[in-house]
Amino acid sequence: MEPAPAVPDRGVSCVPSIHPDCGRDGPHFVIRFTLTGMALISLYVYLFVLCMPAMLIQMKLGGYNQKGIVGLLSQHLPISKGVGVALLVDLFLTCLYVAPLVCHFGMYAILSMMEQPYVWSSCGNEWNTENCVDIHQKVQAAGGNSEKTYTINNGVAQNLRVTPELEFYHNAYLGLSDSIGNVTGFPVWNFTTQLQNVGISLLPVTLAVLWILVFLFTAFGARVSGWILFVLGLAFVGMLLAVLGYGYNSLDSDDSNSFLLTFYNLNFRGFLQPVDTRVLINTASEGFDLLMNSLPVWTAIPVTMGKFTGQGKISRNLGWLLVIVTYALIIQVPQLAMAPYIGNLLTKVKDTKVLREGSLNVTTRGMSIQLVFNVMPAAFAELEIPPVYAMLFFLSLFICGFMFLCVAMLTIVDNIVDSLTTRFVRLHDRKHCCTFVTTFFLMVALICMGLLMTTTAGFYYVILLDQSVTRLRFITVFILAVSVIIVYVKHTFSIVERILISIWCILAATATAGFWLYSFIMYLGFPLSYNGHEYTKVFDLISWIISAVPYIAIPAAAMHSCGLFEGTCKERMQYMFCGVQDEPRDYQGYYPAPEPSAPPAYSYNTNSYNRNGAMLYPMADVHKDMYDPELEPLDTRLRSSQI
Repeated sequence: MEPAPAVPDRGVSCVPSIHPDCGRDGPHFVIRFTLTGMALISLYVYLFVLCMPAMLIQMKLGGYNQKGIVGLLSQHLPISKGVGVALLVDLFLTCLYVAPLVCHFGMYAILSMMEQPYVWSSCGNEWNTENCVDIHQKVQAAGGNSEKTYTINNGVAQNLRVTPELEFYHNAYLGLSDSIGNVTGFPVWNFTTQLQNVGISLLPVTLAVLWILVFLFTAFGARVSGWILFVLGLAFVGMLLAVLGYGYNSLDSDDSNSFLLTFYNLNFRGFLQPVDTRVLINTASEGFDLLMNSLPVWTAIPVTMGKFTGQGKISRNLGWLLVIVTYALIIQVPQLAMAPYIGNLLTKVKDTKVLREGSLNVTTRGMSIQLVFNVMPAAFAELEIPPVYAMLFFLSLFICGFMFLCVAMLTIVDNIVDSLTTRFVRLHDRKHCCTFVTTFFLMVALICMGLLMTTTAGFYYVILLDQSVTRLRFITVFILAVSVIIVYVKHTFSIVERILISIWCILAATATAGFWLYSFIMYLGFPLSYNGHEYTKVFDLISWIISAVPYIAIPAAAMHSCGLFEGTCKERMQYMFCGVQDEPRDYQGYYPAPEPSAPPAYSYNTNSYNRNGAMLYPMADVHKDMYDPELEPLDTRLRSSQI
């Protein structure tokens, strides 16, 4: 059993994306349930201080320009076009290693319904080792009237004892090999009668089915996907509320409340007067890690979300606020849902002293993979929870991860299709077909590349990809912030708004990049390892190469944009830093503006024409209450009104 990490760890988050990471003794996949009260306060402070300006700028620009991140930067700041491409590559790699985890959640939901007692709840199976301690097996004490107690394998050192749930996950479910280079095929499950009759490995099949579902839900565009995600979001919250309701109604409420009091303890003394400054930094980092790993602030997603939100003034100015408020309300639901189960389990483990204190990693410092595939399964087995609630818990995690994959796929496809239809005019009228084909090829690529992560050594590769993708994220955050602020300032929004929001955003981006840099420095000296296996220098080099891959796109895309533009050196430089002039729009914000069927009445006024015969202000008669200055072209020479 691995001890809790002593350095800040990023983790798997419930809403809306999943990101595994590692601690001192190796990577730990975390559903971040482990915030102290002060870290929880820091989470909400960061939410409103660091995330609000970034979400506002990105979603508003996406809604106003009706473009994704690549199209937005290509039009207004071509030299930064590669930043958008790098974000898409980062998102693709994230989907690659998140998908197997989502499959695990779904399969555990099915396994929880197959047998009773739960298939993971006992030692003595072919996959168990001598270190396994059956914490669910009880014997009657002498006299017959005493309460049943747990059996303990006294021949095993206390620090080596492992629960049957964790051994089931590693040895039976994953069939985890002893090293990353030992790929011995795909795990074949024989732990139930139904699975023995199958005779083949189901993990690759599950991965293929998952991506086919994502393909079907996203290939038909944002409108269909939006309604599906709305229904799935309600289902996700509803399932967790059902698990929460059963836990508080059927389990010991004192144990649940005691755990929550410890969990939400506001230790102001330790926060305001820390013995070590690292205590303060680590506490603040806990809330930051949860926020950054569960809300896709500095990714390619917000701009695309803004594009699909709509062009209306209310939509583009308040859509970001709806996202922030919804996140703030939902983020604590998983914690509250798991509290009664973990609280009651910890009480029994503490009373019986079967495992050493903290061996389940249920602490305020960090919860590892053991929370999802060890602690919660152990709680379901020990507390004799009906299988339907175990199924709802794992199914809610599956839906959460599935929604992230759908949003990520939709973002990647929309940016690719937008670039293709802009570059090749003949594809503009075949946009739906182009979306369908692009989604299909992405699905095939993700399935083929993801098969490696369903092998017996696949878990090691999942960890390798995670470390590679998140290692240099502080660079992405700062470059993206500078790029979107420049584009934002170029627009015709209120001057006061542009000044205040831009200053706020650059400060927030600097703080965010600083936290990521701190995390990078903290992990730099620790070798990557898992389950007692330390990665070799070859795989460490591969990890650094993967980390650098997205950033190769930045200069490559800049050179591509420069090569496509025809003109002198001076004109090319102006284009790279200033982009193209905005096309004239009509009042509704669509471009190009439709041609009028007849001249407006006021056009007969000779004062409305310039000497070339063109109307100076074709919308001069629009009432000021109906006028939206944000829809004016960026070039003042193309203004459509004198208001």
